[in-house]
Amino acid sequence: MKKRMIALIFVFILVGCSNEKVIQPDTPSNVTQLMKYQIDNQNYSAFQSLFSEGTEDTISKETFQQIGEISTAGANFKNFELLTFDNGEMLFVEFKPKLENEDEYKIVNVKVVPEEMKELFKTK
Repeated sequence: MKKRMIALIFVFILVGCSNEKVIQPDTPSNVTQLMKYQIDNQNYSAFQSLFSEGTEDTISKETFQQIGEISTAGANFKNFELLTFDNGEMLFVEFKPKLENEDEYKIVNVKVVPEEMKELFKTK
């Protein structure tokens, strides 16, 4: 009985002291990290679950496998916003990743999107 009690206390200590954060898909950065995780683990169905309803099949299983072949252990995650004006012009805004101790996002760079690249960003 005493051994069970000690084992139970040990389990509670391990679980209670665990400081591991589970990433939730609540920011674009987190979704991107989860996407890479699913690619690295070759989990196509979990990868598809990150897509908006009705767009799950945007990336075929074959394309998913091709993406897996180009993925490496190291990856650089950046935050961007696309600002589209009524006249069709676009700005690509790059943000510094916000650290846990920071309250605000800060801009790193702003680029005018060239005409030949605008097609990539137009919604269908």
